[in-house]
Amino acid sequence: MSALVPAASAPMPELVASQVRLVPDSHRAFDTPWEHAVRFHRLSRACLEQLVELGFPHSSNGDGLLFDRYDLRNAALLLGVRSPQRSTYEAMAAALRAGGAETPMRRTVVVRAYCPERDRCTGCEFVLDPVVPSAPQVMAVRRPEASRFEMDVRLAEAVASPLPTAGQRRLFDEAAGLRFHLLPPGLTADLGFLQETSLADCTLAVRHLVSRGHEIGVPVRPATGLCLSRPFANRHHWLELRDAEGRWWAADPFFIGTLVGWGLLDDTDWPVDRSPVGAYWRLELGMDAPLLRHLGSTAGASAPQRLGPAYFLVQ
Repeated sequence: MSALVPAASAPMPELVASQVRLVPDSHRAFDTPWEHAVRFHRLSRACLEQLVELGFPHSSNGDGLLFDRYDLRNAALLLGVRSPQRSTYEAMAAALRAGGAETPMRRTVVVRAYCPERDRCTGCEFVLDPVVPSAPQVMAVRRPEASRFEMDVRLAEAVASPLPTAGQRRLFDEAAGLRFHLLPPGLTADLGFLQETSLADCTLAVRHLVSRGHEIGVPVRPATGLCLSRPFANRHHWLELRDAEGRWWAADPFFIGTLVGWGLLDDTDWPVDRSPVGAYWRLELGMDAPLLRHLGSTAGASAPQRLGPAYFLVQ
């Protein structure tokens, strides 16, 4: 287990006082026991004890303390421990570096769906949103099983990013003033929360930067899709900006800046205005639209449309 040794991160009192505690308790679910926090999130027992003493949010039942899973993920990230959450962002940084090569990226994306209530569910059917298999980057689609989809994807090769305009630079500066924080679903569209705290995940940051762009007259729009990290792809959101010729180009200043700040990307190779085009698979979906739906019903209750869930493997 990793001890409490912050690596290029906020000291513990700042973590508690100026970041984790800024999330209202109404958005917390205290359902993660102490043992799981140690085993899965890799926060040592001594670390958790010290956090609790400093006011880290928690509850308790007859068996001991309970924590919120988002609080634990954020603590692990900010304290620099080797957690599954950090591994996710290491993989996304690796995808960006691989996508930065001057050759088109080819990947096979495997969508493996499953039913969380398979013992009670009848008539299970899994349906990808039609825009996913019909996306222009898809070269081939296979469905070897009812719950498995395979798509061969070819991403565009990396190209030099356009020179940002003064207005676009203002957006990049705006992104630099935000602090990354994994947010529960109830806060990912709350622009007021961001303005009060400067905390944002990628979803909220993109919404904020698009809103700011409209305010200052910068043509900008949100983009969504998958970061083709290995072994698991991750749903992600970023910006698209318009150049002088009217063409749209991908930009992700908030997330790239976050990865640089964590030491996962080098700022010489990855300035915040570098386009991540070779790592992201853009899909014509809304930011909140699911890629896959689960059709079926459970005993005693009809649920004609529920989210997957699914694993997105990248080969």
